[in-house]
Amino acid sequence: MKTAIFLSLSLFLAGPCRGETVLLRSGSELEGKVLSLDGEAASLEGGKTLKRRDISEIRFTRAAASAKEQAAATASPGDISAAKAAFAKAAELARKYPGVNGLVLLDSGTQLLNPDGTTVSRNHQVRQILKESVKQSWGQVIACAEEGRERIKILKASVYGPDGKIYTLDPSKIKTSKPQSEGGDFFVSGSVCTQYVMPNVQVGSIVDYETETETYNPFRKDFFFPSWGFQDSEGPVARSEITVTVPENIPFYYSVKNFAGLGDGKPAISTAGGKKTYAWALEDVAPIVGEPSMPSYEDYAPFVRGSILQDWEPVFDWLLQLHKERSKASPELAKFTLDLVKDSKTEEEKAARIYHYVQKEIRYIAVKVGMASGWGGYDANLTWKRRYGCCIDKALLLTAMLSAAGIESSTVLINTNNMHEIDYSVPQIYFDHAITAAEIGGRHVFLDSTNYDYRYPEIASFDYGVYVMNIFAKKIDYVPVPEPKDNGSFYDYTMRLSTSGAAELTETMRYSGSREGALRNYYRSIKKEEQKQNFQGFAKNAAPSAELISYEVNNAEKIEEPFSLGLKYSVADYPQRAGNILIIKLPDFEIEQFRISEISLDKRRYPIEYDASMGRYQRYELAIPENYEVVSLPEKIDISNKYSSFRSECAKTGKAAITCTVSWERPERVIPAQDYAQYKDFIEKAASYTKNQIFLRDLSAKEN
Repeated sequence: MKTAIFLSLSLFLAGPCRGETVLLRSGSELEGKVLSLDGEAASLEGGKTLKRRDISEIRFTRAAASAKEQAAATASPGDISAAKAAFAKAAELARKYPGVNGLVLLDSGTQLLNPDGTTVSRNHQVRQILKESVKQSWGQVIACAEEGRERIKILKASVYGPDGKIYTLDPSKIKTSKPQSEGGDFFVSGSVCTQYVMPNVQVGSIVDYETETETYNPFRKDFFFPSWGFQDSEGPVARSEITVTVPENIPFYYSVKNFAGLGDGKPAISTAGGKKTYAWALEDVAPIVGEPSMPSYEDYAPFVRGSILQDWEPVFDWLLQLHKERSKASPELAKFTLDLVKDSKTEEEKAARIYHYVQKEIRYIAVKVGMASGWGGYDANLTWKRRYGCCIDKALLLTAMLSAAGIESSTVLINTNNMHEIDYSVPQIYFDHAITAAEIGGRHVFLDSTNYDYRYPEIASFDYGVYVMNIFAKKIDYVPVPEPKDNGSFYDYTMRLSTSGAAELTETMRYSGSREGALRNYYRSIKKEEQKQNFQGFAKNAAPSAELISYEVNNAEKIEEPFSLGLKYSVADYPQRAGNILIIKLPDFEIEQFRISEISLDKRRYPIEYDASMGRYQRYELAIPENYEVVSLPEKIDISNKYSSFRSECAKTGKAAITCTVSWERPERVIPAQDYAQYKDFIEKAASYTKNQIFLRDLSAKEN
């Protein structure tokens, strides 16, 4: 089989091929026929030889591309044998796991550390596509590399059709690009991505591809952090394997997670040629069955993570050198900071002014070029001058300004709680966010200046409940989960009923913690007309015939002030009538099923993970006319377990007044799977209770 390619990521091509233009990394071009190309060199017509690493791209002529297409359509005996074995394995696996989206027949990886610190990794996938939903994602190879540090090769990319046809890699169809953005505010340069869309992929096809990534210029030769997951969400895995090879004289440390029922997680270890290899393999791994509010992949799937570092000291030292230098305020920035806080009387006031400034005035835009700017960020003074930066840039600026104001602070690297939990038993550098820790008014405070809407000292909900790297303190720190009232929603309702059954209702909504910041962000970002539509929806949710009278959104633009909402609406026929009996359904009292979808399953395999604690507090004041009397009120309830509590009661508070209160608190962020049954029972009892209603009698009406 002839495999392809040699594009700008220096991909592998074996055998003679016809080329029109050879582009060199130096920028020059050569015209001529390429006779052969292997892992070391390319031979051109006329006897000229080029080193592989000096070639950036080979552009084939139209005729050459046609020739390659013909070669791609010609299957070798090895291809035919591989296809036959793959279909046999697929048939066996499909019988055991019917109805899945696809079958992972082979999921194989190798990761090699060379003595000089360079690395080579390979990834070999053999997958059968059984549903349209995975055809696009499984039917193409996409690989990206950092320019100047890495090279990628596509070693194989074959399609085995259910009709017996085989299509091998066609180099003329490989595309490369230099993406500048990974999202609306995230711009990346310095990387090159290669994409190959495999031809004639259809439901029933098997794709068989292999890629290689060579890190020939590592940014740190003493950093090597291999990892591997063994399970797939689309279908079962017949075999998943990973081998990690290091020089025999270099220790290798690893951790394994979630291997219960799959073995002890210990690798097979072998030594040869001055190298030591650690090998893990699992067979017949069941597919992941998704559950509402489940953890991230690495927290439930079998996973291996390794390092050649025994402890975190080298990582701390590296980051400390980067962050210390880049969080020093220039005289100009220091003067600006002191002017900003000059009227502040306490450290809390100083911190709040600086925090709100960095949130509001420094726009979140990430522009990253390589490892240094990604992990080390840009200099705080540069971020301040150009008025934009990513999370680490804003964290460095916040740290610099707090320090200039005399407040001890540090940058912090964090994996947010919607990502996997960091396993600190093995050093690594893969974090997805950066915030700031500070000592303010005798308290250890975490601040996240990335967003624009969090009133001091609020932070985003995804920051809670995780262990983090406090860079300047050189320690593993912890961001605590707030008490329910510090991340709460507070609702007050007043209802005035007339003798005819018409009602006027007023609602006020206040918030604390990340709940306030998230809602402020939402209402600040939508149009006035959309705000009005929301409040009309609130009113209609209470009663279909409700008419909105007024509404208010308070301090959506004023980050320094508490955010709140309010509305007033009327309902001409609020109670339901059954003769002279009136049935009052309190607005927002019932816990509807869509709000508790995480307990919809009879059993759970995985924990429930929320982003934060929760406090929900409701108070209802009902004024009823003299011709109404109370028939029955919801009975008092007080239930709790170690993860949550629910309390509610209604009582007459005067001849013509009723007061109802609800307190629903969940101080925990994670509910373990083994405690799901009791938690589900608790939520169901609370939800059942909230179906209760208030019954009144209209003394002026005749009984039916």
